[in-house]
Amino acid sequence: MNHHALDERHELSRALRGTPPQAPTLCGDWTAALLTAHLVQRERSLTEALGRLPVQRLRRRAERRLAELVRERPYQQLVAEFDDGPPRLSPWAFAPVRESVNLLEYVIHHEDVRRAIPDVAPRKLPIGRQRAIWQRLRLGAPLTMRSVPVGVRLVWSGHGEILARRARHDAAQVTVTGDPVELALVAFGRQRVAHVDYDGTAEDVDVVRGARIAI
Repeated sequence: MNHHALDERHELSRALRGTPPQAPTLCGDWTAALLTAHLVQRERSLTEALGRLPVQRLRRRAERRLAELVRERPYQQLVAEFDDGPPRLSPWAFAPVRESVNLLEYVIHHEDVRRAIPDVAPRKLPIGRQRAIWQRLRLGAPLTMRSVPVGVRLVWSGHGEILARRARHDAAQVTVTGDPVELALVAFGRQRVAHVDYDGTAEDVDVVRGARIAI
């Protein structure tokens, strides 16, 4: 069993420890403290899990709980709880679940923290972790990009491609080329900070760059 998600968790925790709790992130209005509370709660609370559904009442309840958690616990304690992982008997502690479900979550949120600072350079990740991210994107990108109104093809040069959004008959297609983390940022709605190349008409590229992408 590999440990890519576990390694990413620890690296994200180090980044959070070096980030002020009120620092902005790329997650809308979430500060670093609120993002950390989310990471802790998603492995411990049904309220947080349900709050990610497109139901406003559930979303408001989850957001209130995150705000309460930030008020109740010191920031560094929240970071430590996230770094320590879920309770030992939790399904989230089971290595296959941890690796299959968490890797993209941690990668994206790690960059949410890092790239809230302008002009931060991409990280240099081990090739094994890059391959694991790429494999997770094969399932994740078609889900998150399902509403983009043009076809989208993600390309990791020398490694393959993912048809993230199939073009309708005679419709346009945009090719996005980059490393796995950068393509993940595009696939999860962080296009403006992704270091990628776009190939397509200017109009269609603008559609992809400006698309609202989310689960």
